[in-house]
Amino acid sequence: MMNDEIRNLAKQTFNQTWDYIEKETRTVEETLRMIDLTFKSKYYWSLVGNQVNFIRSNWQVSRVFAEANLLEASLYFAKKVLDDSIKLNLQDFDLFFAYEANVRVYHLLKDYTHRDLMLKKAKAAIMTIEKDSDKRYCLLELEKIMKL
Repeated sequence: MMNDEIRNLAKQTFNQTWDYIEKETRTVEETLRMIDLTFKSKYYWSLVGNQVNFIRSNWQVSRVFAEANLLEASLYFAKKVLDDSIKLNLQDFDLFFAYEANVRVYHLLKDYTHRDLMLKKAKAAIMTIEKDSDKRYCLLELEKIMKL
């Protein structure tokens, strides 16, 4: 397979995973399919992507595990995303979503001390984003988590 084909598969499986994430309810089979797809996407990105692509893949894995209520696995990947984002000095959306993954899983784990720490850092990251519409989107994402 050529790199362009692999890149297309990486994008395709990432987007297919997202379709499952956005479903209101999922069957057990759909949840398993969502997990399978996110790891396929992560694998394809490992072949043709850069470090940022791989961090974003790990973010999606954390989100999928949160959706599947596999919270220890979600936390493992959320921490990895945050560590790697800080090491690479990522900013903007990437830094925000590194914190967002941790806010989500700590909220689901009912660990409000860590959640609130991550929430404070996520809000600080939002302030570094240039576009107001992007800032509003990120704030809405945090609001959605608090309603879980």
